[in-house]
Amino acid sequence: MSEPDDATLVRAARRGDAASLGMLLERHRALLHAVAVGMLGHGPQAEDAVHDAFLIALRRIGELREAAAARAWLLAVLGNVCRAQLRRPGATPVADPVEPPRAADPAPVEEAVERTVLREWVWAALAQLSEPLRLAVVLRYFSGASSYEAIARICGIPVGTVRSRLNAARTQLAEALLELAAERHDDSAPERQRALELAAAMAAFERRGDVAALRQAFAPDLRFVLADRVERRGLDRFAARLAADFEDGVRAHPIRLIPALDLAVLEVRLESPPERPLHCPPAVTQVHFREGHATRRLVSHYAEHPARAA
Repeated sequence: MSEPDDATLVRAARRGDAASLGMLLERHRALLHAVAVGMLGHGPQAEDAVHDAFLIALRRIGELREAAAARAWLLAVLGNVCRAQLRRPGATPVADPVEPPRAADPAPVEEAVERTVLREWVWAALAQLSEPLRLAVVLRYFSGASSYEAIARICGIPVGTVRSRLNAARTQLAEALLELAAERHDDSAPERQRALELAAAMAAFERRGDVAALRQAFAPDLRFVLADRVERRGLDRFAARLAADFEDGVRAHPIRLIPALDLAVLEVRLESPPERPLHCPPAVTQVHFREGHATRRLVSHYAEHPARAA
């Protein structure tokens, strides 16, 4: 039996077939590497460019309009990656433009990850990374807080360390995705359920103002970092800070939830009161470091308000 053509693999990948996407990427690996070497020379930069192209394909396979054009599309993606490296050596040109996520514009990666088979494949690959590398990857490739600076603030590390972690994680993740593509993966439903319970607890607290809604999702001695970048301790203090914002008329609209083993990333669109349109930033990315069912530490990154930036 002949192997399926590119169009067949693309259509299967769109339906969530991880093995088809893995086969598609592996089929064109040699060509992509040759092109990368031609543009960047022999060495780690060329390999990194191919890995980045693979990760972009994972994110954006749903954007490929002509399934039969996969080869040309992958080459175009790789070309953009290589040109970005040539313009700015050391850059990792895989993040979306830094802007507040919007509920009306679901990210292609979110659509892909929510397909059962593909989702389990991605999480199985992420599980092979250490927590520091996994956090850097989740923020860079899956969240709105994708700039080096935002990741550095969330992780409490220099920008140079962010680059180092991403360089290490990129190679490991791309290889793991290909190695695991044809395997069966454990269901991550319990992790997703815990993450959904977290989002539900936050929404219940906003509606009722009852801290009891948070006690099942957060540790009593929660450590948290909000807009002022000061780390504080205690669930009650955290609840009081949230309550003050809600009493001022702020409204929170969760728009994306990313469970990743002992991490969860919650992205929330914030709505200021009409009479005070600059009261709060337009969005916040919350990173929850979890132990079992409870968040033990929370770090928040706030998007810059466009009006204030201007």
